[in-house]
Amino acid sequence: MSDFGGREARRERIVPDYGDVSFSEPVPEDLKCGICLSVARDAVVTEECGHLFCKVCITTALERKKECPVDRLGLSHDQVRKDVRTQRKIQALAVCCYNKKSGCAWKGCYSDLDKHCDKCDFATVKCPFTPHGCDAVVTRKTLADHVQNGVTHHLLLLCTSLSKLQEENTALQQELDIIQRGDERFIWVIPNFESKRGPVYSRKFSAKNLQWYLGVDFEGPDQHAGVYLFAESHSRRVDFKLILFNMDPHKDKIHTVNDWSTDFKGKGWGPLKFINRSNLEETGFLVSNCVRIGVEIESDPFE
Repeated sequence: MSDFGGREARRERIVPDYGDVSFSEPVPEDLKCGICLSVARDAVVTEECGHLFCKVCITTALERKKECPVDRLGLSHDQVRKDVRTQRKIQALAVCCYNKKSGCAWKGCYSDLDKHCDKCDFATVKCPFTPHGCDAVVTRKTLADHVQNGVTHHLLLLCTSLSKLQEENTALQQELDIIQRGDERFIWVIPNFESKRGPVYSRKFSAKNLQWYLGVDFEGPDQHAGVYLFAESHSRRVDFKLILFNMDPHKDKIHTVNDWSTDFKGKGWGPLKFINRSNLEETGFLVSNCVRIGVEIESDPFE
């Protein structure tokens, strides 16, 4: 069987309405809900009058009026209980597959219906490229052929999706640049932080009419990483504040740097042990496997 009949197809199966269940024999009246008149789903029974309902049906009815929908006697949620014995009888009823009209000849107990349909070759499923714009609805049996025969179409859809993502990324970057102009703050999000090795560097940003960038050195002592501000194509210095953003804004870590060495000669400057790599997730500094660092320029450039 094709891989398309496995977990992915199961997740994308279009689930039929409960009323589409086809029973092999007429359903006994004592197994039907007193409201929707179909076989009771999650069967419950009233303690006083003994009427059977679907759990959802009676819950909805009691929210409107505190009485039994059949005999109009007073009724509350506390007077309704799960009917395990009746539910067992319902689960044992003989049914046909939801996809009988499409050619499936399976018959079995109602309790096995969903398990069968998760693997049924005649089940209707969505194309895995649906998020990218493919509106094809096919059976699990024909899904692999659809994917193989539509390679060109699906590649075009992926290219279109990628173009949209690039446009959105550009727009977001522009918005971020504008936000950062107001308070001379630059935000750097480092994805997959725990897997990083060696130094990593941010993109360049403007502050005080000069270009700068940040760097992280993962070789700091005691499982710490240093964070440094670098001057790009100039030798000016500034006082600045580093921020390590926490999941809880009240727990952000802040470090002010105003002690640049006079002989730094264009190299980066900053705290050697700013990020404790040993417990990032536990302390709230690792969010969705990302570390978020901010820098705010606090002084005018000086030599």
